[in-house]
Amino acid sequence: MKLLLKQLVCAVAALAWALSAQAGQPIMVGHRGCIVGVENTAAAYRIGVDLMGYAGLECDVRVTADGHYVICHDTDTKRLGGNLEVADATLEQLLAETLKQKRDGAIYTGRLCTVEEYLDICVEKNVFPIVELKWSTGINNNDMSKFDGLAQLIKERGLTQRVIFLTSMKKSLEYIRTNYPEFPTLQWLCRDGWRDNVEWCVQWQFHPSIEGTCIDDTTVPTFHERGLHVACWTIDNPALLRSLVAKGVDYVTTNKLTEF
Repeated sequence: MKLLLKQLVCAVAALAWALSAQAGQPIMVGHRGCIVGVENTAAAYRIGVDLMGYAGLECDVRVTADGHYVICHDTDTKRLGGNLEVADATLEQLLAETLKQKRDGAIYTGRLCTVEEYLDICVEKNVFPIVELKWSTGINNNDMSKFDGLAQLIKERGLTQRVIFLTSMKKSLEYIRTNYPEFPTLQWLCRDGWRDNVEWCVQWQFHPSIEGTCIDDTTVPTFHERGLHVACWTIDNPALLRSLVAKGVDYVTTNKLTEF
């Protein structure tokens, strides 16, 4: 009975996705916000909607030493001019750092963004969040004890049906599907591994999010025939984007492209 309920929820979500997508055109998602501003900051997220026009915003979630949820791709802030390990630092310490990043020849400064701020921007701008789960304290294949707090933040903002959870951690995805059926859309982050995991994706109703150069002419039909959509990342080359659009991908994550 539980399995049938999960399949029904996923089928409804798939129908909603199909009806919302524009025929022949993928949905564009801003990678870590966009290329304007320090990645994964509030400024990059706002500009990703206001200037770039993205329909969704992707983020990278980690857990601080004092149990808060922040957005940071790496395990530390060093690449962005900081000097802290996220898992060992408090929220106050992380927010006190000034981050700096050079992107497309421009230098930007900013500060770390909390998950609360990011979700509030998604609500304000009426876009959907793609929440990528990084291996963190209490959010990993061996321990998902901190996931409930993250789930509550999303539910409180009315994003339960709109959020997409994304991760390469297979056991974490299975945990969410089993224990949180109210979240209909889960994506598995992968590269060539999709070829050996089609039936697993079908069994659990996990949509693949595949590195763009690993998608061939068979990829999209393989998953579409089984009722799953195909996302791709991170596409900043216009020629590759056109090729993937021609192949029929459903979601494109990009730092800077806005046209097909």
